[in-house]
Amino acid sequence: MQAWRDERGFTLIEMLVVLFIIGVVIAIALPNLISAGEKAQQRACAASRKMIGAQADNYFLEMGKYPATVAALTEAQYLRSTPTCPAGGKYTIDTGAVSEKRVVCTKHPHKE
Repeated sequence: MQAWRDERGFTLIEMLVVLFIIGVVIAIALPNLISAGEKAQQRACAASRKMIGAQADNYFLEMGKYPATVAALTEAQYLRSTPTCPAGGKYTIDTGAVSEKRVVCTKHPHKE
């Protein structure tokens, strides 16, 4: 029996405690990581909407009307390529809207 006491290692209880602590840390951190990813997508989408809106305004200044679609901006070479929303949404141009809300994304609508 003396040999058992001299062996080094972890008991089952110690291993379960460590696994429980790791589980708690993951449960706390995971929602924050998912939330951070969604916020990054929303910010990237907002930046794209602003860029499209600015180029739509430039188009208006030169052509006298707003483009019907975002693809029309690309065809007229106001954009190098048609921007895509990181979440897979589609951008549309609302010619009757005020300048800040002229470009709309199907996945990230403007918040009031």
